[in-house]
Amino acid sequence: MLKFLLAVAVMIGFGVSQAQASGLCQVSKTAKLAMDQRDDLRLKCLKQKKQQVSVTQCLNIAANMEYSTNAEDARMICLYDLRTRPTLKECHAITKAMEFPDSGDEARWECLRHFNKTISKKQCNKLAQSMSYPANEQRALQYCDQELQ
Repeated sequence: MLKFLLAVAVMIGFGVSQAQASGLCQVSKTAKLAMDQRDDLRLKCLKQKKQQVSVTQCLNIAANMEYSTNAEDARMICLYDLRTRPTLKECHAITKAMEFPDSGDEARWECLRHFNKTISKKQCNKLAQSMSYPANEQRALQYCDQELQ
């Protein structure tokens, strides 16, 4: 536990400029921490810096997670919690990065709902057809036909 707290103190002590220079929210695999502890540090860092990071930086942090569930949680932060909302292109990139069907479809729905005033019918249908579950695909295609504003 002491090593974990020491690692957290070192991570916080880095400051923004050094963290950016060495890669934002990076934790060395050579640190004497377990995989879940390293992911916890990355996720804590992302949550602390979510108002300052771009979608690209956020996805990079997520890609460095060692557990899929932690990576998925980080991608959800990229989708919902950053200071600036993702563009349609970035939203699509987030959905493509999702590993699990449930969270992937949730992200696709978020993109459809958020961009329903600006997305073209072709873009909407493409996103709908990328749904993991057939029922979501059918519902999304119907949404594209009837609900776009």
